[in-house]
Amino acid sequence: MLSGSTALAQQAPPTGYRSGVLSPHDHRIPIVPDRWPWSSIGRVNVIMGLKRSFCTGTLVGPRHVITAAHCLFDGKINAFVKPQALHFVAAQDRDKFAAHAVATAFAASPDFRFRMEERPRWDKIALDMVKNDWAIVTLEHSLPSRPVPIRAMPRAKLPNDSAPGEIALAGYGGDHAFVLSVHKGCTAQTDEPAPGLLVHTCDSMPGESGSPILLLDGDNAWLVGLHSAVSSAFTPQVGYRALAGHGVSASMFEEASRSALGN
Repeated sequence: MLSGSTALAQQAPPTGYRSGVLSPHDHRIPIVPDRWPWSSIGRVNVIMGLKRSFCTGTLVGPRHVITAAHCLFDGKINAFVKPQALHFVAAQDRDKFAAHAVATAFAASPDFRFRMEERPRWDKIALDMVKNDWAIVTLEHSLPSRPVPIRAMPRAKLPNDSAPGEIALAGYGGDHAFVLSVHKGCTAQTDEPAPGLLVHTCDSMPGESGSPILLLDGDNAWLVGLHSAVSSAFTPQVGYRALAGHGVSASMFEEASRSALGN
């Protein structure tokens, strides 16, 4: 059993045991991102020296994308990449997309610590650090897709009577890197197992770090958190089995987002 204080960070490219599918059946389905809010979700492509990586990001303003901070950290140089190494592609659907832009800046949580010597293992993130695993990327120009509003919901089991609808995770997994996949009908609990954290039952794969945890209700959608990592159990001669998805509650980045957007 992996330690309860760590989780596998879900940054692409994938390795063989990093699946975040929580049951024998993968509930993610491919979706064409031609309607909001799916049209505001895209790939965050990252240049790391001679290598390329990617995660998932969401437009929260015309020029601002939120994603997981660990996606922007290059372990080879033990530091964040330069903003110009980031390229956001909105609504990627195989060889089509809605819009794209290179980054000019990004702001991560000042409390995020992800240097190699600060990790439990090179591919792990401490669970108490997950709450700081967010970054807001500023793009060189505005994109036409309508941003997804952020909604902080402290100590909430979602969905519930006061926040009806359904929870969904949407992202670009390494198994279908250029196709948006969505798991609808899962659940999320904010401030669990500690304030600022979020635990969810949505399926995921590497590449889906930074994916939005969405509350959908009719034609409305809110970003209530970000997916960051998966906790797993290891059984000899069987391998790793995903236990739960972990992420950041929107309460941790709501104020930073308002500041970035000038609200």
